Amino acid sequence: MRKSFIKIVSLALMSITGFLSYYAEVLIYGWEGLKWTGNFYWTLLFIPIIFTLWLKFIAVKELSIKQIIKFLLSYFLTYIGIFILVNFIYNLRLTAFLLYAPFLPFEALLPPAFLNGLIRFSVFINIILIFLILFIENIKVQKILNFELKKYEKIILLFQPIYIFVTAKISMILLYHLKVFPFMNKFNLFDSIFIFKTGTIIFSSVLFEGLFILYKTSYSKVTQPRLGQASCDITHYHIDNPYRRDEKKTS
Repeated sequence: MRKSFIKIVSLALMSITGFLSYYAEVLIYGWEGLKWTGNFYWTLLFIPIIFTLWLKFIAVKELSIKQIIKFLLSYFLTYIGIFILVNFIYNLRLTAFLLYAPFLPFEALLPPAFLNGLIRFSVFINIILIFLILFIENIKVQKILNFELKKYEKIILLFQPIYIFVTAKISMILLYHLKVFPFMNKFNLFDSIFIFKTGTIIFSSVLFEGLFILYKTSYSKVTQPRLGQASCDITHYHIDNPYRRDEKKTS
């Protein structure tokens, strides 16, 4: 019980530290407008590394070096993929340029609403891709950490981006009312881009992924001894009853 408490508290502290570190970097670079979108953030580089260290030294100490490398590589690739897709979703000028460039020779033949429809469709596709990438990542984590996922757990995991998004949104609203974001105004609360600008999305992402791993690894540790004990009981039963198989044949 004490070990589980330490794991959860350390995960919460890591999530809060990641959020505060990123938010501090945004303030250092400058809050105004979209200036923050073009900056490099050290927090985004260190979070996967720190998360992996937490996994090895606190959450799942039995991890091998090979598992750690696989986990870290998988997380970095997922990070990069989601980062690119999020940029496509919120940077509509870039998205419009990339989508419309192939159709420039036929611009006169295309209706005015064509580009708008194309952009909306691309946003929808990018959101679906984020769901799929995060789901595939969790399936990889399952294989790397050697635990099983039931069908209903896979269905729940498929919608993980929703839980992360909603938690980030609620956290942002609460922290705004606690005056943690002095440069925000109440109208910013309706714009989803501010969960990225404030960094509450980092808090919710790290927290949910960590809780998922803690739940599955602790569940596996509980069930494995039971299975082992059951197999021992069966073995002892057959040893104590060497004629049981013969009794079935004679009957």
